[in-house]
Amino acid sequence: MSVAILAMLFAACSSNTPEAVVKSYIKSMQKGDYATAVKLMGIDDKEGQFTAMMEEKGKEAIEKDGGITSFEVGKAEIAEDGQSAIVPYTVTFGNGEKKEDTQKVKLVEGKWLIDIGK
Repeated sequence: MSVAILAMLFAACSSNTPEAVVKSYIKSMQKGDYATAVKLMGIDDKEGQFTAMMEEKGKEAIEKDGGITSFEVGKAEIAEDGQSAIVPYTVTFGNGEKKEDTQKVKLVEGKWLIDIGK
């Protein structure tokens, strides 16, 4: 029985990884779902001001390059204390340009979130 419980816990937590949060973040930006992108940062934006700013800045930057056509997320490098990680990714834009970069994520109350450097 304990094996079944562990299997269920693993399945439930598998989307809560540094790589998964970065993938969800980029996918939400690709779709123009800025409210989800803000939630993945752990920001409480009830009034929508941060979401509106993200949409204005993000949409402009992404559209100028022809939108995000595809992306790949690499393996995270988790810090020794297990509280943060750096996740490499590559984004391909509609104009053919590729951008390789990294995204810092942090563990907050057991949940991986995009770290915007607060």
